[in-house]
Amino acid sequence: MNERLVLERQRRVTAWNRFVARGGAGGAAGVSRAAGDVPSGVLASWGRSALTVSPDCVTAPVSDQGPAWTGSPLEFATRSLRPELGTLAQDGDLMVALADTRGQLLWTAGSPRMQRLGRALNFVPGGHWDECSVGTNALALALRERQAVRVFAAEHYVRAVHDWVCYCAPLRDARGSLLGVLNLSTVWDQSTPLGLASAQHYAQRIEAQLAQQDVPAGVQVRLCGAPSVHLGGRSLHLTPRQLELLTVLALHPDGLTLDALHAHMYGDAPISSSTLKSEVSTLRGLLGGQIASRPYRLSVAVDLDLLRVERLLLCGDVNGALDLFDGPPLPVSESPLLSYWRSYLDGALRRAVCGLRDPALLWRYAARFDDLEVLALLESLLGPQDPRREVVRARHAALLREE
Repeated sequence: MNERLVLERQRRVTAWNRFVARGGAGGAAGVSRAAGDVPSGVLASWGRSALTVSPDCVTAPVSDQGPAWTGSPLEFATRSLRPELGTLAQDGDLMVALADTRGQLLWTAGSPRMQRLGRALNFVPGGHWDECSVGTNALALALRERQAVRVFAAEHYVRAVHDWVCYCAPLRDARGSLLGVLNLSTVWDQSTPLGLASAQHYAQRIEAQLAQQDVPAGVQVRLCGAPSVHLGGRSLHLTPRQLELLTVLALHPDGLTLDALHAHMYGDAPISSSTLKSEVSTLRGLLGGQIASRPYRLSVAVDLDLLRVERLLLCGDVNGALDLFDGPPLPVSESPLLSYWRSYLDGALRRAVCGLRDPALLWRYAARFDDLEVLALLESLLGPQDPRREVVRARHAALLREE
């Protein structure tokens, strides 16, 4: 047996035992003393896991897989690759799994031994392997951190998974949206540096297949950052007013009367209805005739990032929402409706980020946006030895001087 792996496992078990003995989340001061060389992301996950999961949990919750797999982009993109992944699992004594963005397993393949071990833990299609359900694991960390991760032996929060080592890589579509994760697992004494590289290799192959899928025929509108519009994969160059009009229509799929459309676009500004009709006509031509009248509505499917950010916030995926939000939508627009959405989304995201009190998430937010309250909160959460603390303190002081 590899002596290095044995020593690494012993160190992890010691750190885990100390953490659990100090009361988990209630022993935050003891986390650093118990840490050893446990990765910081794992330590932070232990603290979160202690709030919702018993370290003596023996199985993951499981529910029906439902329609999210069959015919989904991930299912389609992996059809030709799954036989190869199945062979990899058999030859390498592995469990291979694909999961959605909620951490629910969609598909698994494994060697007889790993399938038996997986069934005992409900590491099966339909099993929920998010952090709130089973604590620290590679699948949950990859979803949270949006990067490939390895979780070894007692780095798992739940004792029942301490004999496993897991490698996980996120899966994104051509637009960068997270679709799920690929997970490779085996027993701890078969850990190898090639495990993480293999997970990343196969994730890249799956993403290449996703990029080759048919370009959606609808309209894709990105406003949270540099605006862009694509129709059937073709970039459209719209004026600011045309972009406002398209967005107002996209936010009202059931349609608007001319008066309602005018109110959402201009409020009380003295702009005539004939001007609005002319702008609708021009936009209709740019969209290939895809605007109906009486009421005014888009007759083509629209993927609007405003609504995607809102959906992610509503389902608690704050990391995913922050991934999409590169800045307030249409910051100079005076449209009453778009001004509301700009204020609403900006405030909702900010409150969600602060509410989690997660230093990594706050650091990501603060790296993009200047916000005194966020910087003050982040400074209070960073440890005195964290090198980021002085950076945050300096930025906070600079912003105060500018006010």
